[in-house]
Amino acid sequence: MRDYIHVVDLAKGHVAALDKLYADSVGCEAVNLGTGKGVSVLELVDGMGEATGKPVPYEISNRRPGDVAELYADPKKAGEMLNWSAELGTQEMCEDTWRWQSTNPMGYKVAEEEEVVTEN
Repeated sequence: MRDYIHVVDLAKGHVAALDKLYADSVGCEAVNLGTGKGVSVLELVDGMGEATGKPVPYEISNRRPGDVAELYADPKKAGEMLNWSAELGTQEMCEDTWRWQSTNPMGYKVAEEEEVVTEN
């Protein structure tokens, strides 16, 4: 179980932290940004399958050495201090991930432009 968070929620959390810093000059303080809910890898795989409309192949294997069974944030302080909480869930995260990947199959790499040859 992991606390997967939508990138938009994460960005909004960082903006809330900056707003707090500029408004109150609180200094440096650690604040957990997360949903506070654990999502299993299989739930994430199923979510991506729903988003893509295709089953996602996977293989179940043993946990890696050192991996903990569950790890998720306690966002209580973020709510109290920053008036922030995650709004988007696993479904939106999977749908938005697939939408971005579908429209950007090369990722952030920009297609090379063809050289234009001009005659002088």
